Amino acid sequence: MSIPTDDDRSLLTVVATMRAKPGKERELQEVLEALIPPTRAEADCTTYALHQGSQDPAVFIFIEHWTDQAALDAHLGTPHLQAALPKIPELLDGDLVITTLNRIA
Repeated sequence: MSIPTDDDRSLLTVVATMRAKPGKERELQEVLEALIPPTRAEADCTTYALHQGSQDPAVFIFIEHWTDQAALDAHLGTPHLQAALPKIPELLDGDLVITTLNRIA
């Protein structure tokens, strides 16, 4: 088994966690899935994988790997993300939580 940081520990890992409002799961999933192709096409994106809670299908988590903080910052300014961001809060139960991580082991 291998993950991108096995080969490159300098990659920045990002975990973006959110919960859909009741009845908004499908709509949130569609907004998030639309982000995948253009984000994966970004030069400094190594991983951009969307997950849904197996026990709680209202939970959505992106697991991402970027070459560095500058790459993540550039992603946050892309047209496709900027177009999606205004749609997301109305679909969420609570806040979008973004955690950046550096692999240590």
